[in-house]
Amino acid sequence: MSETQVLTTAAGELRPTDDLAKVAGALKFFRVMAVIAGVALLILCVELILHYGFHNEALAWWSPIHGLLFMAFMASVVNLGTKLRWTWLRMGGYICTAFVPVLSFWLERKVNTGVSALLADAGA
Repeated sequence: MSETQVLTTAAGELRPTDDLAKVAGALKFFRVMAVIAGVALLILCVELILHYGFHNEALAWWSPIHGLLFMAFMASVVNLGTKLRWTWLRMGGYICTAFVPVLSFWLERKVNTGVSALLADAGA
């Protein structure tokens, strides 16, 4: 990427002044949190089935932990999104994927593919 070139793809936008190492770090944090959020949501689904279907409180402790993990996932989306200049609407949509079981796994692959290609084009 040259000194004045702005690199824009569907994955986001990078400018010559952007620290590519920070973007790569934000991508790694996002990937980890997307997988953790997906697993946490699946465990929450099991907890809800146990609670409402079988009146079993074995996983009643999981809901607050899931909430904290969801907040960390939201932070990872905003962190990566601000570095890639995503719109707030896009970030909100990505956060909403954590409400549908297994959708965050799909999102992680989609974002990783696009942002990795963007970083490769930028010379990272």
